[in-house]
Amino acid sequence: MFKDIVRIKVIAGKGGNGCVSFRREKYVPKGGPDGGDGGRGGDCVVVVNHNLSTLSHIVDGQVFKAQNGQDGKGDKMHGADGKDIVIEVPKGTLVIDAENGKVICDTAEVERFVLAKGGKGGLGNWHFRGPTNQTPTHATKGEVGEEKEIILDLKIIADVGLIGLPNVGKSSIISKLTRATPKIADYPFTTKDPVLGVMGYQDKKIIIADMPGIIEDAHEGVGLGLEFLKHIERTKFLILVLEIVNDPINQAKMLLSELKKYKKELPKRIRIVTFNKIDLVTNKEKIDREFLELSLSKIIKPKPKFLYISALTGENIENLKDEIIHSLTFQNK
Repeated sequence: MFKDIVRIKVIAGKGGNGCVSFRREKYVPKGGPDGGDGGRGGDCVVVVNHNLSTLSHIVDGQVFKAQNGQDGKGDKMHGADGKDIVIEVPKGTLVIDAENGKVICDTAEVERFVLAKGGKGGLGNWHFRGPTNQTPTHATKGEVGEEKEIILDLKIIADVGLIGLPNVGKSSIISKLTRATPKIADYPFTTKDPVLGVMGYQDKKIIIADMPGIIEDAHEGVGLGLEFLKHIERTKFLILVLEIVNDPINQAKMLLSELKKYKKELPKRIRIVTFNKIDLVTNKEKIDREFLELSLSKIIKPKPKFLYISALTGENIENLKDEIIHSLTFQNK
């Protein structure tokens, strides 16, 4: 099950108390103070796990509590520090303070971050010895650890995002480009969550994300809404998938309109436009490619690359792979 947002509570460990103790030696009824310090409380730490792609392993409302530090002991023995508790998240997870909504950490940039610090250990009585007090009976208590309410909000990091209407063949395309195995069927909203696939190129991995289908008024929550589009905000570019046999120009206009309503700059990320299901066209020579490409070039800026493909038969899929690699190489220069 895909999950991209969850609220949790983190409680760092309390520091151990300092110890009141006196050295015991033969023939010395009351030796000097030797009470050790308490151990530090454990931290609550968020760590990136590159094998994760969802927050489904975390239960909403889950409490993560680090271990308390142990109390100090005699002979100046320091109490053991409490163990940290580690919360593993996918790369790209935003860590947000639930109280004020501020982003504490972006795991796209930082792979390990302390969410809540453990309390300091208390001081043993040997710290309080002095010329006027050779037998201090005072030690301090350990500090309480930090406690916070946290929102974990995953924004998938992918190189390329596929967008289009429901049932235009995006899932078939990603299965041809990568080893992803999304659910594929002839009805809308088969893909209800983002699907990630990896396309190999030389010694590199290109991550491609298949987004659920967008329909008119999706920005108002119709269909599956546009909440999942947060996952393409970090893509390097987008591929617009249009169905060649179903008025592709109107498809594009509607999709661009919905993208702009979500975030004005998103349409500028489109680098490739694919006309899928070319296998359903009986006479390919009748396709007015010049009209299609000229019309779309007027509403998609900068001008994208146009490809006519069939995810079913594999026609021009290799050309699509080449164009993805070219676009990424050009963008990284």
